Amino acid sequence: MRKIGQRRPSPYLRVYGLWSLWDMLNHWGYKFFVVGTAIAYTELDLVNYRRQRAGVSDGHDVIIDIGNPILKFLKEKCEEALKFTDDEDLGAIPQNLRRLQAKLLIAGTPHAPTNKLLYINDLLTDVTRIKNDFLYVLGRRSFYSISPELLKYYGQPQLFGERVAKRFKAACADIERAGNCLALGEPTACVLHLNRAMEIALHSLARKLRITPLATDNMGSILGKMTEPIKNLPDKTEPQKRKKEKWAECRTNLYHVKMAWRDPGAHGKQSYDHKRASDILRRVDDFMQQLATL
Repeated sequence: MRKIGQRRPSPYLRVYGLWSLWDMLNHWGYKFFVVGTAIAYTELDLVNYRRQRAGVSDGHDVIIDIGNPILKFLKEKCEEALKFTDDEDLGAIPQNLRRLQAKLLIAGTPHAPTNKLLYINDLLTDVTRIKNDFLYVLGRRSFYSISPELLKYYGQPQLFGERVAKRFKAACADIERAGNCLALGEPTACVLHLNRAMEIALHSLARKLRITPLATDNMGSILGKMTEPIKNLPDKTEPQKRKKEKWAECRTNLYHVKMAWRDPGAHGKQSYDHKRASDILRRVDDFMQQLATL
């Protein structure tokens, strides 16, 4: 939990991750609004100035005085935009902004060859180039929106609770990724990760019955090996009977998982929609809660 007054680490240094709408607006939205409006306003001012001075001509010979307020505004907007381009991959935009800024500074020095003279079309070319680069960068930025009701599944290391996480540590990564896939609109991938998690749980349970799964064993062969040890569990007392019944019930449920979910999905024979994947996730959650008690 972030404390009040604590500096929030920038999420934009991450290669990937979940960004809230506030993160996007607070950082990306404000940054690109400042840079974008700066470019748009300067281009509009230069175009209007050329139209006023050149009329219907192309304006190649239109010169703007270095003391013109438009150039002062252009300098200010270059400086303003550069403040927001240091920590982002904005391609050639920072370099072109600095080049334009240097052109304005040189033109204003006493020893400049074209002292106090700048051609409007040259400036427009520079600003338009920056604008086009800016539009290109924006076109390459994509954000994925997760609906609020699915957000609870994303980025949850203990999606099935603390007990399952502790009991089946090796399955935690697949359980978390199953939730991520469901939240991101990949229901079939969700089920495949659930299959992997179930297989890890199965191996763990097999070892509790003193069965050592081989590398070549699949779910069916392991379930077959579990039949005899469960059958031979003692059942003379009530606790022993309940324990044996739990093991038998779990083996039966695992068989249904194999037939209904794992085998068709694992071998690419079936795809799942969101409703089906959600149902499977809830059932696997309930089932692994049961397995965690054995």
